[in-house]
Amino acid sequence: DSALFILILDDEMAPKTVGESATNILHGTVNVEHEDYNRYMSEDPEHDDPASDEEYGSSRNRWYDKLQIIVCADASAGINFEHSGIDSHTALRIVSDIYAETVVQYLQSITKFLPANDR
Repeated sequence: DSALFILILDDEMAPKTVGESATNILHGTVNVEHEDYNRYMSEDPEHDDPASDEEYGSSRNRWYDKLQIIVCADASAGINFEHSGIDSHTALRIVSDIYAETVVQYLQSITKFLPANDR
């Protein structure tokens, strides 16, 4: 309960489109698979037991009461947060700082071998 944010690794999700990415970041994916699909599709109300359904997808690892940093299998990322508890400027500042630090670290890693750094 005291965490500032949660890092979510969606190792099975690699969105192929902007729409898939937005859906995954905003609310995750969800699929429900019925235990006996053929009986389920027969529309026999006797055999329609929701307790035998199995839910899977990335919506099972979301906590909307926290700031969530969501990273997918293809390294695409986004944030999600419940907006009444935090101002959007605060979330933007966090993301901006993470991005800026990433750029600085990358630039330092590629420039450390330049002759100007030997001084």
